[in-house]
Amino acid sequence: MEISFKDILRIIKKNLIFIIIASLLFSVCSFFVTKFFIKKSYTATVKLYVSTDYKNSNSGYDDLSAYNYSSKLVATYIELLDTNNFYEAVSKNLNNKYTATELKSKVKFTGVEDTEVFKADVVSDSPAEAKNIADAVAKTAPGTISALLSNNAKLNIVDEATTPQNPTSPNVTKNVIIALCIGLVISLIIAFVRDYFDVKIKYDDDMTTINNIPVLAAIPDFEYFAKNLKSAQAQKD
Repeated sequence: MEISFKDILRIIKKNLIFIIIASLLFSVCSFFVTKFFIKKSYTATVKLYVSTDYKNSNSGYDDLSAYNYSSKLVATYIELLDTNNFYEAVSKNLNNKYTATELKSKVKFTGVEDTEVFKADVVSDSPAEAKNIADAVAKTAPGTISALLSNNAKLNIVDEATTPQNPTSPNVTKNVIIALCIGLVISLIIAFVRDYFDVKIKYDDDMTTINNIPVLAAIPDFEYFAKNLKSAQAQKD
């Protein structure tokens, strides 16, 4: 099957209303499903800072060494905190409301670029619970690090968690756009498949042969010409 750009435009033009309705229908369904049926989740974030006891450095080299030392400790601290022992301690601060496994699924530690700061993102279906867990993490983390390591570095709270006001997921706008694209693609596929299996012979201005057989004559659409003639007469009157 050979298809030209003109054929593509013809198929799209012929099925334009169907394509628009299908795309909008997908978008509207996605909006209502995302807005009213998918459970919302909220994220509370607490930031922690790795500080060292390097003081009164006499050169920039000492400052750089302290910075590099703290930056390397970030990855170590994250690994030490992302353990069952830590989450069990957090659970105790929360009156054993969650198990260590449940807390581990809700908390995610990540470094903040190449800095001495890392953060704990707490995801929950309740904004208040997200903040409570984040506060418990902030309260437990420094003591856990001190108990596990005896060095000249310590953990400080940079930014305490606040109660999230808006859900972080699901993203309504993103889901609607994705649904719109899916509806557009599906409707286009249906339009092209319908046209492919449509075996009726169609005439247009540049058709000259059908299966390499010359077209000698064609029956015009009398109703079409009659309507055009009436329209032209009406405009003259």
